[in-house]
Amino acid sequence: MSNRITLTEAARRAPRITARGDSRLLEEGAPPTLADLAGALQFALGDGRIWLSDERMVMMQTRVLGHLRREVIQSLGIDAARSLFYRTGWLQGKQYAELVRKRFNQQDLTAALAAGPRIHTMEGFVKVTTKRFEFDIARGHYHGEFHWHDSTEATEHLAHFGLSDCPTCWMQVGAPAGFTTALLGQPVIFREVECAGQGAERCVVIGRNAAAWGPDVPELEEFGRAPSQSRSQPWKPPVDPLADRVPDMPHTIIGRSTGIERARRLLERVAGYDQPVMFLGEAGTGKEYFARRLHDIGRTPKGPFVAVNCGAYGEGQSDPPLFGPQGALERATGGTLFLNDVFSLPAALQSRLAVHLGEGRLPLRIVSASAAVPKGALETGRFRSDLYFRLSLLPIVIPPLRDRRDDLPMLIDHFLRQHGRAHGKPLRTISGAALDLLLRYGFPGNVRELSNMIERGVIYAEPGGDLDISHIFTGVEQMPEFVEGLHSSGRIIRKSPSDPTELPPRPFTEVEAEAYRAALEAANGNVSAAARALGLTRAKLDYRLSKLGLNPQLFSRGR
Repeated sequence: MSNRITLTEAARRAPRITARGDSRLLEEGAPPTLADLAGALQFALGDGRIWLSDERMVMMQTRVLGHLRREVIQSLGIDAARSLFYRTGWLQGKQYAELVRKRFNQQDLTAALAAGPRIHTMEGFVKVTTKRFEFDIARGHYHGEFHWHDSTEATEHLAHFGLSDCPTCWMQVGAPAGFTTALLGQPVIFREVECAGQGAERCVVIGRNAAAWGPDVPELEEFGRAPSQSRSQPWKPPVDPLADRVPDMPHTIIGRSTGIERARRLLERVAGYDQPVMFLGEAGTGKEYFARRLHDIGRTPKGPFVAVNCGAYGEGQSDPPLFGPQGALERATGGTLFLNDVFSLPAALQSRLAVHLGEGRLPLRIVSASAAVPKGALETGRFRSDLYFRLSLLPIVIPPLRDRRDDLPMLIDHFLRQHGRAHGKPLRTISGAALDLLLRYGFPGNVRELSNMIERGVIYAEPGGDLDISHIFTGVEQMPEFVEGLHSSGRIIRKSPSDPTELPPRPFTEVEAEAYRAALEAANGNVSAAARALGLTRAKLDYRLSKLGLNPQLFSRGR
């Protein structure tokens, strides 16, 4: 039987609903709720990181922020300080808008806008009460009213300067302006019409589209938005984030962590020379990728790049040969010869290569790499010291992925796009639970393992769907030691680090099966209800239950 809906319901679901909305019509508990947002916040204990989805955060006492605010006001003056904090809040709001887009894949613009006050409350600056907001993109209209209670900015301003003759919540006013502007695609300005810093009982904030404030809107200049640039493309529900992106440049080094920045700068610094370069790093860190990048930006990018696995020679394999006609050295003339796993090169070939290098300048560049520690290879005599010092004139160390965790969000996004294109299978995004687990996973196989996990997920996932935990983790990997299980909602249950009864890490299949059992028991064996609680489709849950050998009827209390 086909599902029937009323005309009113059809109109409500129509795409035009995204072009205008009213908070009074928002369903109770529309996602993302405070609980949803709190689920995106995780503390990586012992790792020195706090993540809000894929953005790294920091904790700081409000008293410290108050002292910083006082120093800025006293150093720059109140007008310059207001401008600085205003713009800081604006940028913060824009980042939170991106969080709502990426993490929650929100289709309803009204619900997306409602997430702003919830994030503002969650981050601890102030408790926000939404009185009402409405918008109409076609008319360029937005109007909202919000009440703020216990504002930290107002409290700290009162502590350091006493009652103010002007509103004091500068950063907090900038945040909703940046958030709402980013979602609507047109400038929305928020102003504080009552402020606790001026002695009011609570702060009252009004948000309007820029034109509604009249001709004098200095905030547009504060945010770098001239009036002539005030309109941009309106917000649209996310469909395929892979389709509109520019293809990645080949062998671009991705990351911004200290270790990877240092390696990238060294690579760029030596690119214009022909002297030998040696890449050192654990297996899977991307040494050959770096070598190809060096070749791309070096003096002979159009020349050949010949890669040789030196370990193959130790197994008696002579194809391709290193020396002689059509050997690797000859084929790399005018380009780059890459000696991978160079410390595995047999002694005889080491001697010939040392002699070859000692005869003078070669018509090619030699780049080598190894996952082994040079000191060990030299001390045991496994590798000639004279050859090592010739090949390692310009050493570059590539850090393991566990030491560059700040790069994980960028790498995950890169591999999701790369493999989605390669397999012709675009996905919407990666689920919050899967992202949380990847941010904590140890990655013994480094970047290569991450790439494999994302590619596996792209292949296993449904076209146009989300990449989820079960698509990425196969059950072979050991779950991080802090993971005890999965909540029926799909959230990860973390153990207390001080729990003396901690159990050893468990395979993911056990954790997954436990979550399904709990959901089925709570739903009295009703697969559809359990699927809704887990955030899955009925078909997905049926497939996974079959795969794990779980019979839903066994969980019915009426059996």
